[in-house]
Amino acid sequence: MPERADTPGGTGASVEMLQGLIELPQPEASLLLEAGYLYLEMGKQQEAAEIFAGVAALLPKSDVPLVALGNLEFAQGHFQRALKHHQEALKLKPKSALAQAHVGEALLWLNKTAEGVKALNKAIDLEPEGMPANFARALLEAHEAGTLAR
Repeated sequence: MPERADTPGGTGASVEMLQGLIELPQPEASLLLEAGYLYLEMGKQQEAAEIFAGVAALLPKSDVPLVALGNLEFAQGHFQRALKHHQEALKLKPKSALAQAHVGEALLWLNKTAEGVKALNKAIDLEPEGMPANFARALLEAHEAGTLAR
């Protein structure tokens, strides 16, 4: 379980410390990942990949940077590579609704419909009220409506 520590400056506020190669405050890890997604949005895939891979190396027990690497591959149309990263994230955290939803997404785009639908439903079951479940439901609705376009 992540440790908590006082924020710098002694404000007494609690900050989650993520354990990995080094202790990394959760807000800093989030900021790094956001920087990677910003690079992705700017079309700078190499820089995004370097950031995501760096965070994955710093936090080898976290599924989140692997999901980010999968999302990068997905954005480039590399659906099989995206699936691989998302499956690696699930190996680290088998109950990750986020990774599960992205596995389903990649499977749909790989025309593995039955497997994709099953994965999306599992994501919903893992965390029914969370953001990953909302994402999975939206994908299922788009699939059922026939509006997923490659």
